Amino acid sequence: MTAIHAYLALFGLLVIEGTGMPGVPFEPAFVAAGYLIERGEMSFWGAVLVGTAGNLLGNLIGYWLGARPGRGLIERLLHQGWGPEGMTTARYWLGRYGAVVIILARWFGPIRTPTILAAGVVGMETSIYTMYSALGAFTWTLAWQYAGWKGTHYFLGWWQLYRRYATWWMDALLILLVLAITAASIYYCWRRWYAGRVH
Repeated sequence: MTAIHAYLALFGLLVIEGTGMPGVPFEPAFVAAGYLIERGEMSFWGAVLVGTAGNLLGNLIGYWLGARPGRGLIERLLHQGWGPEGMTTARYWLGRYGAVVIILARWFGPIRTPTILAAGVVGMETSIYTMYSALGAFTWTLAWQYAGWKGTHYFLGWWQLYRRYATWWMDALLILLVLAITAASIYYCWRRWYAGRVH
């Protein structure tokens, strides 16, 4: 993977994630960029700016969907989920504490999607929403990219140390540990699924 691929992946994934779509696996893009930053093949601030731009664009698309073509549908969905009081509360919070709500929503998944869509539905001013979203996207991207970079730095340092002193039995032990964790995870998920079907 080259720096161009990492920039494109980071931008594309964060556009999709920024719309409020849940479950987008954006973490690998930060890790890949962190690896290239650690190798000196990519700029840390370049990655942060590209990620911020992608995330902000996604936020604006989500806002636009709430304000324009999907307004009726999204308003009905939010109304059903929150009820009349919930929509009134959303208008109040966005009107009075817009900056705090938009920035905090960027950090907390459960309120992120409703906030992005509700901002468009309730008619929050576009310029204000853009400014707060840009600040939220920048701080969120900065934190994730820094974690991806430093996490990669420490992992590579540990890996080099491990390879220097590793023996065949240490490799075998590591493989067994990974297999045991994988098997335990699969068993745990199966038990939860099975318990849900029984009840």
